[in-house]
Formats: sequence, C-alpha cells, structure tokens
Amino acid sequence: MLDKIHSAFTALLVMLGLAQPNAMTFQGYGEGEYVMVAPQIAGTLETLNVERGQSVHKGDLLFTLEHADETAALNQAKANADHAESTLADLLKGKRPTEIDTLVAQRDQASAALDIATINYTRDQQQIKIKAISQAVLDADKATLDQAKAHLAETEADIATGKLSTGRDDAIKAAEADVAADAAAVASAQWRLDQKTLAAPSDAFVFDTLYRPGEFIDSGKPVVSLLPAPNIRARFFVPEPQLAKAPAGTKVTIHCDGCRQLIQAHVTYVSPQAEYSPPELFNRENRDRLLYLLEATPDEKPELLHPGQPVDVTITAREDE
Repeated sequence: MLDKIHSAFTALLVMLGLAQPNAMTFQGYGEGEYVMVAPQIAGTLETLNVERGQSVHKGDLLFTLEHADETAALNQAKANADHAESTLADLLKGKRPTEIDTLVAQRDQASAALDIATINYTRDQQQIKIKAISQAVLDADKATLDQAKAHLAETEADIATGKLSTGRDDAIKAAEADVAADAAAVASAQWRLDQKTLAAPSDAFVFDTLYRPGEFIDSGKPVVSLLPAPNIRARFFVPEPQLAKAPAGTKVTIHCDGCRQLIQAHVTYVSPQAEYSPPELFNRENRDRLLYLLEATPDEKPELLHPGQPVDVTITAREDE
C-alpha cells in the first residue's frame, strides 16, 4: 500500500516537473537544532536586547546581567596588578639620576684628594733626602695617600652599585610572582564580567526568549534560544526495503508547501534503528512497515525550511554515482 502511495505521488511530481522519473519520494518534516544561550554565572537580567522572531548576526548583543560586583572586582584586580608591576619596576631599576650625580661628585672629590696626597708624598720623598722634614711627616703623608686611594676606590664602587637594580634576587623573584598572580586575577575577573554580557555566537534566528528583565537567572539557565540556519535540516522516513538506496551522501530534493523553489540537499544521517516495529515476526510481506529515520541537510538556503513543517523528500542519486 505504501509503495502504491509513493508511486502515485512520485508520478504527480514528475508530471509537475518536480522530480525525476523512477525517483522515490518520502514524507517528513523540518527540524532544527537550537542553540540555548545561557550565562555561566547567576544574576539578575538587566537588559534583553533581542525579541522573538528577530534575526541576529554573530557578535550582536543578546542580553546582559547586572554586573556591578564583577566590575568592582575587575577594577580592584587591575589596581593590584598595577601596584605589583610598579614594585617590580622599582626593584629592577637603579638609583635615581640625582643620586647618581651625588655619587659622581663624591668620586671627583676623592680623585682630587688623591691628587693632592700624591703631590705631597712625592715632595716629601725629595725633602726627606735633605732632611728638610722628619720621618714622621713622611709617614703621615704616606698614610694620607693610602686613605685617598681607598676612598676613591670606594666612591667608584658606590657608583657601580648605584647603577644596578636596588632589589635583591629573592625580592625580585617574589615581585615577579606577585605580578603573575595579579595578572591571573585580572583575567579571572575579566572572564566573570564577560559572562554577564552575552552575544550571538553566530548568525541566527531568535526562536524564543525565556526571561524578562528583572528576573533572576540561575547559572546555566538559557535566556535566549537561537536557530542558526546551518542547524536546519529535513527528517524523513524510509521503509526498510528502500533503505539501502539512501545511504549517507545520497542526493535528495526537498519540497514543501508554499516553497517557491525546490531545496537541494544530501543525506547526512541514517538511523541504525527502526522507528516503528510491528509486534509480529518480520517476513517479506511486512518488512515495509519498518520505517527508518533519515536526515538531509540542505546544500544552500536552509532558512527556507521551518521546524515542524511537513516536507516531501525525493531521492534522486547518490553523490558517488
């Protein structure tokens, strides 16, 4: 009986130019896989930026939850990160230019003192030969010369140290760890704030909105239901005897009431189980009562189909033929 109905309907489609001779036509319906957009953090719905029946593009704002706490937490995390970076920068840099200038001046003074001490000691060495001075004076000037040399070396070392970082290695490592931890805290706070403002993940049709502004939303509860065009397909049922003629990849043509054009598609799913099983044992006479679910994805313009809309699916040829 089913074969006769299929044959009569196919003949009608052939007469109307909607199907090829010897094609098989089966009944089905449009189906859609919805994208349920939900926040991962609970909060009160502050704004709902879309309406049911509206089309949205990827990145369009869908809704926002109240986010005063998250904004404050992010600002605090950024302030802590700035403080940690400033501390590390202070440890890594040397003394200020004015402090370095002071050390240079002290070195110049020490150098001048060394010059005077050198002159005095050189003169004393000449005078001691003619006994113009005592040995005590020579020894005193020699000590002054040695002190001047030591003082000059000290000031030069101070300058070299002043140009190095002021922090110790362990203090610098601790500051670097603080910077990394505060950066992670900023990222975490930013993520929590971002979860309060959700945008469309792709171009889609707004199928439904489930809450209104002012309502409290638990984490994971969908607020907007989207239907992207690529998620629309046709489901149809094929009797067991014809199942082998419609494997995945088979080309099909979809016709629906009111559609201005045929929709070209291909089979993307074949159910491994029968949708309907009679209670008696199967034999050659009743095998055609076993119906298998198949899905066909439109090659283009899937938006012409509507979920739940009755369709007729005609099998034409497989892609590998």
